Amino acid sequence: MNNSNESYLKETRRFSDKIAFKFLMPLLYLIFFITSPLVTIILTLVLSPLLFILFFNRKIYSRKFLYFSFAVYLTMSFIYSCLPRYQYQSFRLFHPKWTEVSGKIIDYKISWTPTTKQSAASSYASITYAYEVGGKEQRVYASKAVTRYSGNVWNTDADIAGHNLALKQTVEAYVNSKNYKILVNEQADSALFIPLDYFTFWSSFYFQLIVIILKIGLTIGIVVVLPYRLLLAYAYVIEYMKRKKRH
Repeated sequence: MNNSNESYLKETRRFSDKIAFKFLMPLLYLIFFITSPLVTIILTLVLSPLLFILFFNRKIYSRKFLYFSFAVYLTMSFIYSCLPRYQYQSFRLFHPKWTEVSGKIIDYKISWTPTTKQSAASSYASITYAYEVGGKEQRVYASKAVTRYSGNVWNTDADIAGHNLALKQTVEAYVNSKNYKILVNEQADSALFIPLDYFTFWSSFYFQLIVIILKIGLTIGIVVVLPYRLLLAYAYVIEYMKRKKRH
């Protein structure tokens, strides 16, 4: 009976592993992959096989390569999300028919979005900008044009006020220094790129995710390890006192 149960459990585990590793994980990877910026896709396709062969000296047709390429994809996504100027330049590279127009930001509003299934806790700026095409002024409302992620598991009222104020001051600086670009295409669609900094981490969702994971890990580590260390120290003190009494 025990052998039969063990055999059944092994078969069940083998079947679930097959479903997870051969179907679910590749499907999730594919969904993430095809919805990513084109630059991230190209870098992943180029770097994954080269680095895999370089470090592991193996053929790429393996489960290990799938894990490795996903790690490369996450790394490229993280780096790319912190480089707004290169996001703008890559857009210009892959959309050559879009042209820059002179325009200005005429209004913006700072708001807060709490953590939900669709978004992460952050301050965001909704921006209204204007530009001229064919002698006519066009006004466009861009929802969540600039985002500042909190990086906290939970946020107090003071945290929310602080992030909103910081984003307000940042957007004001961008507007005053004209640290933005407006592009339009032949169909009269427009796109606002703000800011154009070479590097920024607070607008990166991936950076926020890493910070939150590290905070949770550190908290769990403290909760689990600290009582154990205190228990060891207490045991050491008791043993020391016992030895001292014997002498």
